[in-house]
Amino acid sequence: MGNLPKNRTRNSYHNKAKQIRKKLIRKAKIKKDFYKTLVKEGKNLELPTFYREIFDFDTNIEKTFASSLRNESEVEKGRKDQKDNIEIKKSKSNRKSKPNPFYKVFQERERIHREKCAEKESIREERKLYKQKREAYNARRNKTKKKLMKCTYKGQPIMKSRIDHILSKI
Repeated sequence: MGNLPKNRTRNSYHNKAKQIRKKLIRKAKIKKDFYKTLVKEGKNLELPTFYREIFDFDTNIEKTFASSLRNESEVEKGRKDQKDNIEIKKSKSNRKSKPNPFYKVFQERERIHREKCAEKESIREERKLYKQKREAYNARRNKTKKKLMKCTYKGQPIMKSRIDHILSKI
């Protein structure tokens, strides 16, 4: 420890802080580019869920950011609108649409989700059926218990209900 410079811990802390700062800036740039492309395309449609999961943002933030970019980009858009439309039409006609690379993953996820929901529903139905059977059993049991527990006013058991119960078993 005596050979290490005094500011080594400070340098390592600052280096880590720099790394974190760079990551945050990079993520912010990616999000900014994504929002710009959304505004450029002019789609007011709701985003797919996988974009929400990847970027992890609220729709309110998206709308406010998109509206602020629209105000800035409307000036530029008026100038470039005609050229962009012509270029987009040419590029769309020349190339095929790129398939979604995550399509299979999303389909698999949806299938698993449906299976889990169906499994949960079957478990609920089984529990409900078990509960109904249990309640019916307890009702019969209480009914026979009441019959067998009948007594005279002096506390002697009434034998008629006991004999009827024994005969019903035969």
